[in-house]
Amino acid sequence: MPTLSAFRATSFSIATALLILFDGCGGSSETASYPNLCYYTYVTSRSSLPEFDSDIYYTADSAGQRLDVYVSLKESRLKYEKTNDSYRASYVTNVRLLREGEPPLAKEIQRVIEKPAYPAATDSSYDAFLLSFRVTPGEYSVEITVVDETSGQKVSRSFDKNIKDVSNEPLSLSDILLLARYDTLGQGRRITPFILSNAGLLSDTLKFFTVLSSRVPSKDSIYFNVYKLQGHERIPSVFTRGAFAGVGPNYDPCHVSVDSVPVYSYPLRISLGIGFSYIFGGVPKPLSGNYILEVVVEGGEGTRAAAVLPFRIRGKYFPEVTEDLHDMVTSLSYIASRRELDEITSVKTDSAVKANLLNFWSEYGGYTKMAEYYRRVSQANRYFSTCIDGWKTPMGMMYVICGPPDYIECRGTYTERWMYTQASSNDRVVVDFRLTRNTKNPDDRYYGIENIYSNLDFWSYYTSRWRTPY
Repeated sequence: MPTLSAFRATSFSIATALLILFDGCGGSSETASYPNLCYYTYVTSRSSLPEFDSDIYYTADSAGQRLDVYVSLKESRLKYEKTNDSYRASYVTNVRLLREGEPPLAKEIQRVIEKPAYPAATDSSYDAFLLSFRVTPGEYSVEITVVDETSGQKVSRSFDKNIKDVSNEPLSLSDILLLARYDTLGQGRRITPFILSNAGLLSDTLKFFTVLSSRVPSKDSIYFNVYKLQGHERIPSVFTRGAFAGVGPNYDPCHVSVDSVPVYSYPLRISLGIGFSYIFGGVPKPLSGNYILEVVVEGGEGTRAAAVLPFRIRGKYFPEVTEDLHDMVTSLSYIASRRELDEITSVKTDSAVKANLLNFWSEYGGYTKMAEYYRRVSQANRYFSTCIDGWKTPMGMMYVICGPPDYIECRGTYTERWMYTQASSNDRVVVDFRLTRNTKNPDDRYYGIENIYSNLDFWSYYTSRWRTPY
């Protein structure tokens, strides 16, 4: 078993290799007409579009190399029409594989959803399916387009995928596929892939699956490793006026000096024959954060194969926070002092922490304001989340404290201005945001605060409003 120092050496190389793969914690490109919109307008308008998650899984089998495209669509985001005693929605998904100099590979599927009642926005049901393609080695662009047939709303995303030529390699691994569950059936197994982006929805063990192709029989060592991605810079735990000095154009907690720190390793020895071997594994689910799962196979005579999978752990109820006591307390840092937060969490049980939290709101804001505050935190999570929860970002902070801006001014793709005005006075707050990380996927872009203009002590003004009962 490698030593900790060996793991550290491995982890730094993994971090370097995965910065592109995990850039902003996402590798897709949203092809909506984003450049014509302010970022705020773009993210808030997505609530009317179909919502889907996807996973691209590459493997090889006896018939050749294969690319599987998994799609999981949230059913409540479709538009339903009443038909007899039920409600019906339908959508079409088109998947295209593009490679320079070759005709595209394309498949299309129509899915029909029927519900006994019109689904509420909180309905967490997903419709999922798989489309498979036979591929040859090379660089591909994978385009996925979902069209709601009733509303006509369309969402498209694209992914880059490099299909390696493994035909002459003594050992090679497929991609890693997270599993919702797998069941033993006679001599085989039935797997249910996990497609959603938040692995925090899984149980305490993260189950996964990969395929090993071996051209020679050997006794192999297999390692399951988990590394946590973390940057040297952090968002301040409590924002104050003095903290804004660190929230300038170069302050980017999602992509600054990322290291990977080993948090788990499990070795095993296994004898494998020539051909394909199916490897099922599991690792303990870590705490919230961004991680890399690595599977390494070391065979005889120095042969080696490895596969890596970036994954994100968020709270189980994300983007909602009212069921997550930890997020309810930490997100209170915008309007509570460090001493008040310490008093809330100084007790030993969750029930006592919750009681202290409710006492805080009872004394300082009232339960109606508490509900509004956490509603804004949840909305900030929906709108502004990248590799960190949305309420922790500069835009999320302003949204939670001050609410939706009264006016927005687009200044090209890289800068936008939010303005807040007070109807009863001439007081106003102007915040300039500048794009500090420009990724392929607009969902993963990060905006920092460049300047704040105000003719009042806006921080004290807005926080005191939260802490004053109606």
